[in-house]
Amino acid sequence: MAAGHEVLFATPAKAVAAVAAAGVPVAAAGDPDTGPAEVLREFPEVASLEPEARPELVFAKLFGRLVAPPMLEALEPIAAGHGAELVIADAAAFAAPIVAARLGVPCVSKGFGPALPEARVARAGDEVAPLWEARGLEPRPYGGIYDTLFLDVYPPALDRPPGPHVAHVQAMRQDAFDGDAPAAVPSPTDRGDRPLVYLTMGTVFADTEPMRIALDALAGLDVRVLATVGSGIDPEDLGPQPAHVRVERFVAQTAVLPRCALVVSHGGSGTTLAAAALGLPQLCLPQGADQFLNADALSGAGAGLSLTPGQADGEAIGNAAARLLAEPSFTTAARTVAASIAAMPPPAELIPLLEGLTP
Repeated sequence: MAAGHEVLFATPAKAVAAVAAAGVPVAAAGDPDTGPAEVLREFPEVASLEPEARPELVFAKLFGRLVAPPMLEALEPIAAGHGAELVIADAAAFAAPIVAARLGVPCVSKGFGPALPEARVARAGDEVAPLWEARGLEPRPYGGIYDTLFLDVYPPALDRPPGPHVAHVQAMRQDAFDGDAPAAVPSPTDRGDRPLVYLTMGTVFADTEPMRIALDALAGLDVRVLATVGSGIDPEDLGPQPAHVRVERFVAQTAVLPRCALVVSHGGSGTTLAAAALGLPQLCLPQGADQFLNADALSGAGAGLSLTPGQADGEAIGNAAARLLAEPSFTTAARTVAASIAAMPPPAELIPLLEGLTP
């Protein structure tokens, strides 16, 4: 928009108000509320897999089989009515390349975290092939996600570059955005001079027990703890907390992360990259999706530690968090990752590249 282009942001109805508040023209593209729980109900064989093995099947079934058809139905009239000359979409939005193909315009995909393994995206592409065929189009490899350009938001220092199946790649820095969320940070009322540890397990895989285990482990350290549980967990379900621990439903991460010494999380890409951009060491407790990839990347870079679901008991979490706070090497490595992110080009610098793709 700042470059003089007409932009329309299509998003589920529940997000329309937030986008509009940011001053961006927006259209409601249905209101899907589909997640991993629906995949488990529709495809119970997923439950028989180990947590680390589930993401490949869940990604294909969730974004290919369950989400893409209703998304496509919603997006087609919006894009046609807008007269789009370029489509830019999340790299898991498999309806977008089909919409672009029908309009005869390019489709650029933007990563949301690490570039996914080839087999995972290929499997999702197979799931959406019937959608291409139903519209008289030849199905594209990987669902068309990589046909034009892939905007890679993952920092080189985390050493997970896209594979050779991603032909056209452009790095792009992804800046954190919390909209008009309150900037105030509710703080624990005790130990004001101790390091602040931020704990979140995200919203998609919200489960009381992993949060409780992590919270109890961190409460046993000589730190302050601020935990957010989202809408899926009632803070009261975690029981009374000591004065150096505070549990909230939501706190803007752009406000809390600059105050932290350590982030303990599920390893979701939003939290992982936001914390990495600030040079914070991280403890990842991955539950699913791309979280295992983030956990491996941070550990491999020396910028954090990770514990799989089978490893993440209270003692292990407490010991790992204590190491991350005490050993300077983790912070040094985390700052290297932050420098890698800072060196990536911001979106505004890529406008000429995107302009060159339009007819």
